[in-house]
Amino acid sequence: MGDGRGGGATPGALHIVSTPIGNLADLSPRAVAVLREVRLILAEDSRVARVLLSSIEVNTETTSLPGFDEADRIAPIIARILAGEAVALISDAGTPLISDPGQQLVRAAIAAGVRIVPIPGASALLAAVVASGVAGARWNFEGFLPRSGADRQRAIGALAADLRASVIYEAGNRVAATLRDLAEAAGPDRPAALCRELTKMHEEIRRGSLAELAELVESGAVDGRGEFVIVLGESIADAIESDVDGAYPAALAAVEQRIAEGSSRSDAIRAIAAAWKLDRRRLWSLAHRDAAEGE
Repeated sequence: MGDGRGGGATPGALHIVSTPIGNLADLSPRAVAVLREVRLILAEDSRVARVLLSSIEVNTETTSLPGFDEADRIAPIIARILAGEAVALISDAGTPLISDPGQQLVRAAIAAGVRIVPIPGASALLAAVVASGVAGARWNFEGFLPRSGADRQRAIGALAADLRASVIYEAGNRVAATLRDLAEAAGPDRPAALCRELTKMHEEIRRGSLAELAELVESGAVDGRGEFVIVLGESIADAIESDVDGAYPAALAAVEQRIAEGSSRSDAIRAIAAAWKLDRRRLWSLAHRDAAEGE
């Protein structure tokens, strides 16, 4: 056992352990050490957890607690931790508590004086943000949108009005409709990135306007199966007003994406400059400078 700063588990602590979202190699050595040393693993689904735990030869007691935000399920767990046992919380994939249950457990543990030890690792949220090219320095995480009704309309309206980038989780059977709804509310030309099956064999990241991304899914150019993260780009008008130079790196990335998809350089520059309301001559100059430097 460790003290939380080394490789092992800390006695009398609740460990929040990140697990892979698609690539087993993303499980950190520290996470493996903790999962091997704790006395109890709380899993979103023990059947899913067992696949991961078996791959790293962990036979620790594992309990499936789909309702572990219920008070009567929390008290016995807290008692075990207060008695000195090291306990770990994992989700089916990624970092626990990010669009997953567990908040009440952590709050109850803190209220009881239990030490919380985060074990960082894979996160679809952060993977999408850093790969999108449209998030900027400040962004909002929305998680899953309401599926229908007034709550959905309000949520999408709030995202459209927010000048920051926003990150949304979505299922494959709803992603096209969500892109269309966002395009209607935020404008069809608002830049975005569509991330599919992050870290998995069929990982795919597409960048473009909301309308373009919706068309890619609807036409079948992007497979509608799997797990998606939508990164709604920061308001380009706001980016231009506050930091003109800051808009161009993302625009150049969008130009290269279009070229990779078959557009000529001139057509790509013309389309992105118009959609993002940027100076076409400046974008042309920067794009050709980058192309020359890459030769």
